[in-house]
Amino acid sequence: MFLKSNILILYILIFVLLAAPFYYLNAEECPPGVICIQNPLKAESVEEIINSITDFLKLIAMGIGLIMIIWGGIQILTAAGSEEKLTKGKKTIMWTIIGVAIVFLFDFIVGFVLEIIGAE
Repeated sequence: MFLKSNILILYILIFVLLAAPFYYLNAEECPPGVICIQNPLKAESVEEIINSITDFLKLIAMGIGLIMIIWGGIQILTAAGSEEKLTKGKKTIMWTIIGVAIVFLFDFIVGFVLEIIGAE
């Protein structure tokens, strides 16, 4: 199985390397008789791609965070005097808020890292 997957990867790599000179990524500069591939991404730079990813993660984090805060509230409401269940519900809410805060700080973290490495 391992050998077959390596051979498949080798065939794909050879195809890509041999076909690369015949493809252009920008259709506006496509000469006649050559197959051109348009850029499938809406982003034109790495920064735009990173911003799109962080926006998507924020959306997911908001949904999961809302569900987890509700779940933590249910744990607290159904604790029925049990100190262990009450603590578990409080920790669920606390870690959910910390996780969502980290996801919302992605823009600042990415900007800080890009500033440190000198990327523009």
